[in-house]
Amino acid sequence: MARETALITGASSGLGIAFAEDLAKRGYNLILSARGAAAMETLASRLREQYGVDVAVQPADLSQPQGAAGLIAALDERGLSPSVVVNNAGIGLNDRFIDQHPDRLTAMLHLNILAVTELTRCYGQRMDAVGGGHILLVASLAAYMPAPLLAAYAASKAYVLSLGEALHVELAPKVGVTVLSPGYMNTGFDAASGFQPTPMTQRSALSPEKVAGIGLDTLFKGKSSVVAGTANTLAAAVAKVLPRDFIARQAYKTTGAQNDAS
Repeated sequence: MARETALITGASSGLGIAFAEDLAKRGYNLILSARGAAAMETLASRLREQYGVDVAVQPADLSQPQGAAGLIAALDERGLSPSVVVNNAGIGLNDRFIDQHPDRLTAMLHLNILAVTELTRCYGQRMDAVGGGHILLVASLAAYMPAPLLAAYAASKAYVLSLGEALHVELAPKVGVTVLSPGYMNTGFDAASGFQPTPMTQRSALSPEKVAGIGLDTLFKGKSSVVAGTANTLAAAVAKVLPRDFIARQAYKTTGAQNDAS
């Protein structure tokens, strides 16, 4: 039986690498996509040797307006058709909303919302036509609550959460759609976004490997969504019952004070 193929976006670092490793262990051939090719080529060589899977590397910048369409076209030209899509690529901006650079803000929204939407629509349509497939959308714990200083990022992830939970019903039973919402992880998010984690946030951190396993297990069990980690699951549950204005004010006090002290 031919191996199935999984596409992973944001595959050059952090959680993306963890997804690639986990899927290779499960026997999937891989398509790795991110902006920089060098790190992905190194990862691809290791996974080929270690797990005996085929690994294709396709660079793409999904933060640009034609990024998702370009990736799809490039994979079509190479005859690569994934049966699993992991929409992992995403960036964050941590600062006062009105102080964020408009170009960076636009790029983040393209990546976190529009690229995810386009890849999900295209491959969801194709999976529906052939009668099967899986799509994992990576949101965030921030999707469950207003997050001052991460306002647009949290809003973009709330979109991803809502989209995925709706498509889980709409595309069933042919296409399985699941949303994974991680909390804080020790990845490159801090440096890229300017986020300063609180000590409590750092204590609740899970490894990217743990989070990837939780997400993929939930995807293949056919569930709609999962928040990774007990502490994060509790935080998401609390956010559903407390007034959103209260949550926003408390988050602002905590993150604002932490950032001022850094």
